[in-house]
Amino acid sequence: MNIAEDPIFNVVNKSIRRNIKIALENECYGAVIILVYSAIDTLAFLSMPKSQEDVQRQDFIDWVEKYLHFPCKEQLTGLDVYGARCGMLHNFSVYSKLSREGKCRRLLYADKLKPEIKYDPSISKEDVMVSIEGLVQSFFNGLDKFLIDLYKDKKKGKIADKRFEKIVTLIPYKPNKTNP
Repeated sequence: MNIAEDPIFNVVNKSIRRNIKIALENECYGAVIILVYSAIDTLAFLSMPKSQEDVQRQDFIDWVEKYLHFPCKEQLTGLDVYGARCGMLHNFSVYSKLSREGKCRRLLYADKLKPEIKYDPSISKEDVMVSIEGLVQSFFNGLDKFLIDLYKDKKKGKIADKRFEKIVTLIPYKPNKTNP
């Protein structure tokens, strides 16, 4: 097998990273956010115990807490990001059941922002501003660290290898005489 056929290479580089980069380069910011949150779900799936078949809320939150870190003082909680994920994936908004119940902050987005997260409780305790570019870079850094940690543990690595084979990947079409 060459590197281009490797399931891990295909999922991580051709699917996750490439799709996020293309959406970001084309200023498709809603798509960027959805792709990052969906990718976190995928990575949480890879790290679940062998006996578990479906990603749960806590798996996503745990992944965020361990791997999604911004290069600034202010950080997001796993629940903040999970609530934002629910809002974006379920109704393409910053509102989720968790944010309406006051269990997490609403994430508001800016394309570029320094520091990458701005939170001022004197303005709003419910809202936090997040740089989309900062989210992407922090996610990519977390993805790299996650893969290293995952494969340091041979048992988890074997489980992940089997799960990588279940994830949708690009298979190039090769026409032949019977199927042009």
